[in-house]
Amino acid sequence: MVASRSKRPSQVRQALRGHGLAQNSLVRNEFAGTSLQARALDIGLRATVKPAINIWALAPSLPWPYKVVDHVGRALRSVPGTKRRQITLPNCRAEITTPANVRGDRYMIYMHGGAFIVGGRHLHSQLISRLARDLSTEVIGVDYRMLPKFSIDDGVADCLDAYRHALAEGVPAEQIVFAGDSAGAYLVFMTAIVAGEQGLPMPGAIVSISPPTEFELGTKLGAAASDALFSKYFARKFMGFVAAQPVVPRSLVGANCAGLPPSLIQVSSNEILYADAERFAGELGRAGVSCELQVWHGQVHVFQAAASIVPEAAHALSEVVGFVDRTLAANSAARTA
Repeated sequence: MVASRSKRPSQVRQALRGHGLAQNSLVRNEFAGTSLQARALDIGLRATVKPAINIWALAPSLPWPYKVVDHVGRALRSVPGTKRRQITLPNCRAEITTPANVRGDRYMIYMHGGAFIVGGRHLHSQLISRLARDLSTEVIGVDYRMLPKFSIDDGVADCLDAYRHALAEGVPAEQIVFAGDSAGAYLVFMTAIVAGEQGLPMPGAIVSISPPTEFELGTKLGAAASDALFSKYFARKFMGFVAAQPVVPRSLVGANCAGLPPSLIQVSSNEILYADAERFAGELGRAGVSCELQVWHGQVHVFQAAASIVPEAAHALSEVVGFVDRTLAANSAARTA
């Protein structure tokens, strides 16, 4: 059974007015239904990846071979017809994925997940290539600097360098999309915030998949029992690991969000980051930012990466494509009006 909307946007807007939010600034949509493929993925992750993550949490200070994890992604095939080439940014590498039918008037900067410690161009190549194909756009995947050798602020700086690269290519800022999952879903917002602080124009849209928005436990543990990847034990250890770093990262909660571009946040109600995403979407709405919060029930963390086998994941990515197409078209119309 493929996921479907359980609420109409108009109903949700009406409910939000009673909470002091600007009309049309925040829309919440919920998607119900869990396919057999989604359930199998949940079981598989609980049996394999979750125990491995808990082992890391036993001793996070050990010199773990973090870069090895990215090479697991070599087994994932990119969408046929897409090509990849590497470029060098001031402090890191990046990889540009180009689809067979590419438009020259838009651009996406993808910021990968991996708890700020793992991931890279291999592990996320399949997801990036699918977005490149479906959006007919080049996508630059940033191989940003990560913990524990570097700070999260260094990662933000690298993503900002990727944005400067895109602007230098001549693509208008309002046609550039920031997209990312998990750790990268934090980076998309913080990079946009820092871009504004440094006098750069805002990107045209933001797509954030399961964002961590503050580096405290807060209400994260509420959904820990249903999370297929992250346990309460891991959450406590990870927050302690981040807090012990020489440079403590900024929280999105309480940040100045005014002026951020239209944003789409996707999250599963089954993951520990659900509360973070829901709270931050509310903050965006109160700041007057046009935001759609999509809550997908019964899915694993960043299930979108399994779009080739899980129907809900393919549906979620189609929602991303629709959001980007609509938003960039509106930006283009506003620019030429």
